[in-house]
Amino acid sequence: MTAEVIAPWAKLISFGPGVENVSLTKGSYIFGRAPTVDVKIPDIKLSGQHCKIFKDDQGVCWVEDTSSNGTFIDNELIGKGKKKQIASGDKIYLLHQSKVKTTEVIGYVFTVLIDESSELKRKREEEEIKSSLEQEKKLSEKQNKFQEELGEEMMCCICIDYIYNCVTSIPCLHNFCASCFSGWMEKSKICPQCREEVTEIKKNALVNNILEKFMENNPSKKRTKEEYEEMDKTNKIKEDRVVFKKAGAPAAATVVQSRPAGTSILTTLNNNRNNNPYAYNYNNNRGRGRDDSPYGESDEEEEYSESEEESEEEDSEEDSDEYDRYDRYRRRY
Repeated sequence: MTAEVIAPWAKLISFGPGVENVSLTKGSYIFGRAPTVDVKIPDIKLSGQHCKIFKDDQGVCWVEDTSSNGTFIDNELIGKGKKKQIASGDKIYLLHQSKVKTTEVIGYVFTVLIDESSELKRKREEEEIKSSLEQEKKLSEKQNKFQEELGEEMMCCICIDYIYNCVTSIPCLHNFCASCFSGWMEKSKICPQCREEVTEIKKNALVNNILEKFMENNPSKKRTKEEYEEMDKTNKIKEDRVVFKKAGAPAAATVVQSRPAGTSILTTLNNNRNNNPYAYNYNNNRGRGRDDSPYGESDEEEEYSESEEESEEEDSEEDSDEYDRYDRYRRRY
């Protein structure tokens, strides 16, 4: 069977005579001149177990000094029995130039190797996090925009502030503070927003619920406690619905008199004409010819007197003539 190849997690690049590079695949390595160590360096100036390089469970890399001559990270001595955290690019000196000649220096440059699959996974996670943050930002912007637009719709045009105890005007369906409209309706029954006549006013529970949630998410938009108490006092709309009376009384209907028994048709007609300001007054236009008629078109008119009317009432034979005259008069005017 082919042995499984383990990818190295770090590499030591040497900078000393006769020392090779080391690829770190295990979690721990011991360096020295003893035959039992993981990386043997045959130099008498090194200790048998000179130092230990390892990675803990959290993936942090360390160097532990176990030598007599000392192990250095860059130019800093670790100290026997102590350990120091290292990062990619640090120089690990087993024989430092302060202890030996420059030509005898032994050390490594520590380089962390990134697993390609881990790098791809890391990039994918970063992209997912970035995408999630962008979506949250867009959602937050939409929510803020919605709240701003909602807030504009929830403004009372009388007090120019957010509505409290909403009432809606009918038929135009505009919303106001109950206390604000209480003061307004004492002066006018015209909608202050669109100037349409208001026939009734209703409490709006739906808008009040929306405003309550809006204020919970935007506490800075709330009025002071004193303002709310004052608005409750001035609110005169206690019922769910208030209906207003229409402005002005209806115009009086024109009354047309019926003809009493023994009364001339023309007399009744004149009485009705006197009660109706829009009727044509026959008596006022007596004697007018075709050119004098208010309607511009008239045949030659006949003149009637009160005595003739009385004789017509007494004489039944002349009553038919009276009907004829009335009929002609009605057709003319």
